[in-house]
Amino acid sequence: MTCKSVYFQRNKIILLVFIVLAFSCKKEVKAVHKKSIKDTISAVEPEEEKIIPTEIESNFLKRLIKEEIGTQKYKEMQISESPYYVDFANDGDPYTVSFSIFEKRDFNNDGIIDYVINRSSEGMLGGNANTNRDFIFYIMQDEIKEKESHSILGYAPFSYNIIDEANFVGNKFKIKVTQNFRTYSSAVEDLKSTSLSFIYKNGNLYEESYLSSCKLAKLKSKTIFNAIPGVEKRTRSIEMHNYTETIEEIYKKNDTLINASVGGCDNLILEFNTFYKVEPDKIDNTEFKKETALQLLEFLAKNTQFSKEINVAINYYQNNPLDNEYIEKIKGYGFRVLIDKDEDRKGELRFLVQIDKIDNPYQKENWEIVTRNKKPINEDDEY
Repeated sequence: MTCKSVYFQRNKIILLVFIVLAFSCKKEVKAVHKKSIKDTISAVEPEEEKIIPTEIESNFLKRLIKEEIGTQKYKEMQISESPYYVDFANDGDPYTVSFSIFEKRDFNNDGIIDYVINRSSEGMLGGNANTNRDFIFYIMQDEIKEKESHSILGYAPFSYNIIDEANFVGNKFKIKVTQNFRTYSSAVEDLKSTSLSFIYKNGNLYEESYLSSCKLAKLKSKTIFNAIPGVEKRTRSIEMHNYTETIEEIYKKNDTLINASVGGCDNLILEFNTFYKVEPDKIDNTEFKKETALQLLEFLAKNTQFSKEINVAINYYQNNPLDNEYIEKIKGYGFRVLIDKDEDRKGELRFLVQIDKIDNPYQKENWEIVTRNKKPINEDDEY
């Protein structure tokens, strides 16, 4: 080998060593793990920034922590920086509940700051019942107490949907949701997603497509019972799975207590629940049950704004047996009166009235309601 060859070989080796050293000295770049739906609920916010809340905010978060603890025993609590959290041992099945302020502003323009709280509970394994997330709108009465709250479910083991992304654009809460793979038993690539927008207006939290695309948004009166004595409470909120408006009311007079609720998008979902004290010799009497059920239905038809729908059930049961079955013999309606015994309330019967008015047959399943579906998903679908 000539001297010239040795010279070039030596320089080649030096150059290779220099290149290796140059790359080894570069700053290490860590790969970012993009969480899939199957990962933890922290897919919305992989890591929350540590923030020191103001005194007012801290007092509010401490109240939420205190209510979360209740009478439970806990092993650790952190209330100095956000997120505030508490750890529960829970008999070998530990979990942690944390609270952080996701957004703060005066949503109802009353001069008091309101909050959107990110409540996250993380237990062992993603399918644990203690693993869930909520975005809760607190419309405040003062600095500590709220006068109303509205929850949007971000994740639960068998929730219908999972929130993948969440943020505020102006005064609107924007989210992207995907069907929960556990509930829909589908491969991740087959799951459907959609984007939604929420706004607080007219005394309630609304998903905007509900206001523009749902028949029930056009209800003239946001009530169930008429203006009669005995209506103790009227509450409006949002259904956490399909984001429709809910109305709940309580009627109480003497020993009678009726819990009423209404919801839905295009299809009306109406429920009334009450208990009757019954003499032992009548508790299994079929005729007594039917007579009492008809009396209840007639009272509801007279004293609520849904007399037309309730009268459909009355007319049917006046000429047919009442046997707890869900009746679908009348086009556009489904209803039943369920009468059963409650083991915790001896000597009482529960009467549950369920009436569905079906104006849109293509909006029965949760995702169909979420997307405000108006037409058949498949060409073979019929009604």
